[in-house]
Amino acid sequence: MLALFATALLAWWTWQGVERSVPQPTVERVDCVSYAPFHQPGETPFDAANRVTRQRIRADLVRLATITGCVRTYSIDQGLDQVPAVANELGLQVLLGVWIGRDRERNEVELKRALALAKSHAGTIRALVVGNEVLLRGELAEDELIALAERAKRELDLPVTYADVWEFWLRHPRLADAVDFVTVHVLPYWEDEPVAVGRAVEHVLAVRRKVQDAFPGREILIGETGWPRAGRQRRAAVPGRVEQARFVRAFVDAAAERTVRYNLIEAFDQPWKRRLEGAMGGYWGLFTRDGERAFPWHGPVNADPHWRQGLAAGATGALVFALLAACLPATRPRRSAGQAALAPIWAGALVGCAAGALLVAQWRHAVQWNQDWTDELPAIVGALATLAFAWLATLRLARPVHGAAPATVPGVYAALGRVRGDVAGDTSADPGRDSVGDEASATRVGAAERWLGILRFGWLFAAATSVVLLVFDARYRGFPWASFAMPLVLQGLLALRGDTLPRDAREERALCAVLFAGAALGLAQETLANAQAVVFLGGLALFALACTGTRRSRASTSMPSSAPTAEGVNE
Repeated sequence: MLALFATALLAWWTWQGVERSVPQPTVERVDCVSYAPFHQPGETPFDAANRVTRQRIRADLVRLATITGCVRTYSIDQGLDQVPAVANELGLQVLLGVWIGRDRERNEVELKRALALAKSHAGTIRALVVGNEVLLRGELAEDELIALAERAKRELDLPVTYADVWEFWLRHPRLADAVDFVTVHVLPYWEDEPVAVGRAVEHVLAVRRKVQDAFPGREILIGETGWPRAGRQRRAAVPGRVEQARFVRAFVDAAAERTVRYNLIEAFDQPWKRRLEGAMGGYWGLFTRDGERAFPWHGPVNADPHWRQGLAAGATGALVFALLAACLPATRPRRSAGQAALAPIWAGALVGCAAGALLVAQWRHAVQWNQDWTDELPAIVGALATLAFAWLATLRLARPVHGAAPATVPGVYAALGRVRGDVAGDTSADPGRDSVGDEASATRVGAAERWLGILRFGWLFAAATSVVLLVFDARYRGFPWASFAMPLVLQGLLALRGDTLPRDAREERALCAVLFAGAALGLAQETLANAQAVVFLGGLALFALACTGTRRSRASTSMPSSAPTAEGVNE
């Protein structure tokens, strides 16, 4: 089973690296693209002291000029007031954004500066966007937004608009009379009923037709549309590199054919958004944060360009674990000592292969979902716990099941008691009690078994916490399957040889109950259309099942030490 798991994992990783055809036409240029310069680690628009230099803006716009003739901004603070001047030098036009929020005094300052900037760069600024998703955030009332837009129209000889999610335009039709054209955001991935990438382009166009029907005769601009390259699946909407390429290529082609005006979100990946929206917020860019193309604009696309890292890590893990296992003393009788030496080596190689590959997957998940080292600390702890659990379980699995009765893997209460010295050390079986099926009859509980019990509790606690968070706060949380795959498989193998929870492991059993209930609720919320949720939550339920499976009597897993073994009889 372990060999099949390791083989399947590496086969999947290899498949990830296979180039897949994206049949849509080649993309050369796009109509317009959202630009925010905060694409380096630590940069955020929430830091008022963070001012972007003209050199950075110019370098970014030089790169963007190779794919578009227009950029959309969202504010003029933190150095963004330099964008129109730089854009003018490069022959770009700007949809100039005015950030409007609940702070009315700041709104006044921002609007005055934007009006002055628009007047001085009238040839470069295509339109003024007064407010972005203000109604969605619930920060101002409709009347206040109308007043701001009408004021901008009176003072400028430029088109004025407001931008929001398309449903809010339908709920606030009076806004259309205050602007020159309607700017709607249509993001199929983020819809309340998420749309699969295969239907996403038609969904965007259908929404545009719906808005056009609501505002006949008014020009409609799709102010934001795009697809994330990383993150969690939402119903049938799967983020990914191939999916992003498929959507962008198909949408740009469809928009050109129908003469639809649009703006793609966004120019560069924005790491700071990961803190607010998870991985899904940080990977919408046509360029990575380092300025590289996020995906090929023509030809086949690799789902994972760095897939060889997983294979290399698997091979390294197999070698390291096999060498460590080779140092273990043989544990079988003399007649089969050679075979006994090979058993832990093979077990170690297989576990190490899977562990190495999974550690790469764990780390990638952490990098995608977290922003700095403080966020990644749990991932580091999880990686160390994975290695520790894998090694201790390998030792356990490599131990022969005949001969002396194997040590019991205790519950966390008993295990911590022994570590703290609260319980007497090495407890021997009471010869006056029946040893069959009695947890107190284990010959001794060694350090490896104690730590295995502690780690098992840790993984159960982490799994239960993940499930509870997914049930009550799922929108911006992912499915870290790689963190739990190794404990699941190894605990399943341990369960096959009878290593399940002792009867007195009440804490673990309570966590298993939470896991079962949470997995059922989570699947009901996500629906079976979400394959990532099915695999992750189903896997956690199987992990709980492997922990709580019925313990076989010790008579069926071992023989008394005084009884001759089959090999001993042959001798």
